[in-house]
Amino acid sequence: MIDKVIRILVADDHPIVRQSIVALLNREPDMEVVGTAVNGRDAIETAQTTHPDVIVMDISMPELDGIRAAGEILQLGLAVPIIMLSMHHNSALVKQARKNGAVGYVVKQRANDALIPAIRAASAGSATL
Repeated sequence: MIDKVIRILVADDHPIVRQSIVALLNREPDMEVVGTAVNGRDAIETAQTTHPDVIVMDISMPELDGIRAAGEILQLGLAVPIIMLSMHHNSALVKQARKNGAVGYVVKQRANDALIPAIRAASAGSATL
């Protein structure tokens, strides 16, 4: 029996990556993707309308990158944990992500193994940074 379904917003500018993440998450019985976004600006707007429990956001996106979008979400007072996705593990990016409100950082190459546990941890109030 599932106590609570984790509602997730996925933001990534690459359609194949975004669709793959959505498919991965929707296979989990305790997760539901409630929205997708193609850039940081879109992620902010979608977060305001869908009220997700967790946001999974690519760092490198057009219009507004994921780190700046996370900062704006934080400034808006939306109390939603954010997990950053990146092609690179870079300690400076991790530090920037944390400063802008991210609670998790997953390298895309490890998303199949690391993303689901990071989402569950973020939903439960734990940071994985």
